[in-house]
Amino acid sequence: MQDGPSIATPDTGRQSAWNYIVFTLSKSSALIMMIVLTRLLEPAEFGLFAFALLVVNFFDYVKDLGFGASVVQSRRPWAEIAPTGLLVTSLTGVAAAGILLVAAPALADVAARPELASPVRGLAVALVISALGVLPQSALRRRLDFRGRLIPEAGGAAVKTATAIVLAFAGQGVWSLVCAQILGVFVTTVLYWRAGGAGLRFGFDRRVFGELLRFGLPVSMVTIVAYGIYNVDYLAIGARLGDGTLGLYTLAYRVPELLVLNLCIVVSDVLFSALSRLQDDSEALVRHYRDAVAWVIAVAAPVGLGLMVVADPLIRTLYGDRYAEAAPMLALISLFAVAYATSFHTGDVFKAIGRPGILTALNAGKLVVMVGPVWWAAGHGAVAVAAVLVAVELVSSGLRLWVLTRVTASPMGTLLGSILRPLVAAAVMAGVVWLTSLLTAGLHPAVALSILVPVGLSVYPIALRVTAPVLFSTGVGLVGRARAARLCRKSADLTGSMR
Repeated sequence: MQDGPSIATPDTGRQSAWNYIVFTLSKSSALIMMIVLTRLLEPAEFGLFAFALLVVNFFDYVKDLGFGASVVQSRRPWAEIAPTGLLVTSLTGVAAAGILLVAAPALADVAARPELASPVRGLAVALVISALGVLPQSALRRRLDFRGRLIPEAGGAAVKTATAIVLAFAGQGVWSLVCAQILGVFVTTVLYWRAGGAGLRFGFDRRVFGELLRFGLPVSMVTIVAYGIYNVDYLAIGARLGDGTLGLYTLAYRVPELLVLNLCIVVSDVLFSALSRLQDDSEALVRHYRDAVAWVIAVAAPVGLGLMVVADPLIRTLYGDRYAEAAPMLALISLFAVAYATSFHTGDVFKAIGRPGILTALNAGKLVVMVGPVWWAAGHGAVAVAAVLVAVELVSSGLRLWVLTRVTASPMGTLLGSILRPLVAAAVMAGVVWLTSLLTAGLHPAVALSILVPVGLSVYPIALRVTAPVLFSTGVGLVGRARAARLCRKSADLTGSMR
């Protein structure tokens, strides 16, 4: 297995596209699964599963002690670090799952949900399986081979979806989700070993362990704090409003999570790997980050703001009228997702330059600030919780961007320009779609969507051409080159078949 060059100009765009295809296939199947299961399960069953995931995800966040990121960031040859990384991630995954299995009844008692223990124990099995796939997946990330993730992620997602639907039809309730998770993780892990596990073996080197741990522990602290940030809303809603409301909130969250938040995650996977290669060239690193963020906002902002203005017909079309209460939640969570996208990738810079402690401090402060307001808001409903998330994220994003400019000595105006140009275009599009929605209010939700979506798709490119002409021209050029490449391949194939 060959490492890439230590410093290069990484093809973040192409690799991000592959990574987004991977996530789109896997998460789209998850959305299809949810759409089908909303006709078979009750909101409370979704809520119970979400609460079980809330418990298990804490252990999932720390199951590898940050070694998965460490082996990507490390300058050492892969052959030197992989054996130690494989041993540590496997042992810590087994340990985390073991603790979870033993503690499940006590955790259920604390949550005042006796029925929670069994799903938590089932998901602990999935946890130890996923830990075994950390190093093969990290091998692909280190090589910037995100195309290699396609089959593992899509294959696991397909198995998970099929399993959940079959078991739900058989009347298995929440266990249709638990068993689907276990089987899907198993298939994904096996396929990751086929894609990135060549040559992997167990071993231990004390010096390598120390180096990986020094980077991994701060990353683990980042993930622990991130766990709190990403789940405090679920905890507050589940504890104060019950499984039914938590189920509605979970279903509302899934759509912007799929289309916006996951975009940030997939780009982050690539961007962190790419920026790590540029960690010794500060100017190139900042320039690469700024270009990547402009493209992220150019995609995330129109999708997020579009979801916000079509929330009601979208929820009714996807899940049915009995889930209509989730529409205002979806609208606010979509706005939160856009704010989230503006600063999320600052963390990739902090980690790539070897300073994850900055990210830990920023996120810890954010968590401290948001716990009280979110818990208070849960007493007033899930919509109030979503509104608090928006307010906190706006303040947090501004602070993260400011810190980034100080750490990297880059001008704030240039960075804000990269973000605001596509954001303004998206706001214009959202305004036009909202005005159009006033005219479609009496139509069937699916019919209204069939009008509103094309309107948004037509208006946004025009607005982007005005507010961000360079970005627009670059995008058009990329599309044109992609079409030309396809035509050349077709021509070559045709010529070859005639010979």
